[in-house]
Amino acid sequence: MKLDYTFHSHTYRCKHANGDIEDYVIKAIENGFKTYGVSDHVFLPGDPTPWMRGSFTCLDNYIETYNKVKAKYKDQIDMYLGFECEYGDIYLDYYRYLLKERGFDYLICGQHNGFRDDGTPYFLSDTNEGLYQYRDNIIKAIKSGLFLYIAHPDLFFAVVTKITPTVEQVTKDIIDVAIKYDVALEVNVKGLLRNKIRDGVEYIEYPAKYFWKVASKTKVKIVYGGDFHDPSEIGDEHLLNLFNNFVEECGITFSNIHEIYKNYKKLI
Repeated sequence: MKLDYTFHSHTYRCKHANGDIEDYVIKAIENGFKTYGVSDHVFLPGDPTPWMRGSFTCLDNYIETYNKVKAKYKDQIDMYLGFECEYGDIYLDYYRYLLKERGFDYLICGQHNGFRDDGTPYFLSDTNEGLYQYRDNIIKAIKSGLFLYIAHPDLFFAVVTKITPTVEQVTKDIIDVAIKYDVALEVNVKGLLRNKIRDGVEYIEYPAKYFWKVASKTKVKIVYGGDFHDPSEIGDEHLLNLFNNFVEECGITFSNIHEIYKNYKKLI
């Protein structure tokens, strides 16, 4: 299959991606995309993790740039404005503000880190406590109703070297809650290029075959997200082949992202 949409993509503003919105949209149109959602890492008041997201001062420019590109290519591709966000109680009112007052079409949850009550971040660890903490944040995100879907819900495999009872339980719990609340989970396309060996240790990484083989046997809704960090990744044949092989091996059937989006908009 060829990719024809994404609701997960980035821009130079996050400091670890290349190119601006128009660069990605041009490549998307060239490669037959019908829908393009821009979802840079959310800019947060106070800039708690400045090395992995743009400054809060980027917000107005991000919105203005998106609006200009959307108007320019309105007859060639459907575009949507979003952010990739981490769940944190302290930021829920801000997320609602983005959706209700700043014209954002959607948010997706990508739980790269958590936030304490004072806004300071904490990060994923391979301990049982750390894995359950990750699970609990994902469950809170699902229950909040603020997110179109959960991006790379299997991100915790980035610190996992083997399948343990805790890994099995976290996998099951995330999938079960997603089914209960009818929230989709994302197979992360760009993740297929991640380096599994770091500092001499081999991690399972995401997208994780174990997670998606379990998910594919349930009624959970599954979508894909490009997670593009460079325009050249759109239409890359090597990446597309990796994706198709992964989908086939895991037995994944994708849900209709447009129906999921329509239902989400009714709720928010």
